[in-house]
Amino acid sequence: MNGDFVTWLVIGLGTLVSVVTVVGLIFVPVVRMYPTWWQRSAAGVLALVVVWAFAIGGIYVGLQVVDRFLS
Repeated sequence: MNGDFVTWLVIGLGTLVSVVTVVGLIFVPVVRMYPTWWQRSAAGVLALVVVWAFAIGGIYVGLQVVDRFLS
């Protein structure tokens, strides 16, 4: 195993754990709260939008930290 393979393996496993966590802890409970299909789909879309917004915010803050302190 070389360093590149280990890096991609860690990135892949981290991505898998993150997706499973978001689906299991956020998406599934939100979708199960509502009785009709259209309410479930709307709640699912809104949950994904909120998760996406937090992800974009985290990426922005992370890039700012790298730019400010590690450049």
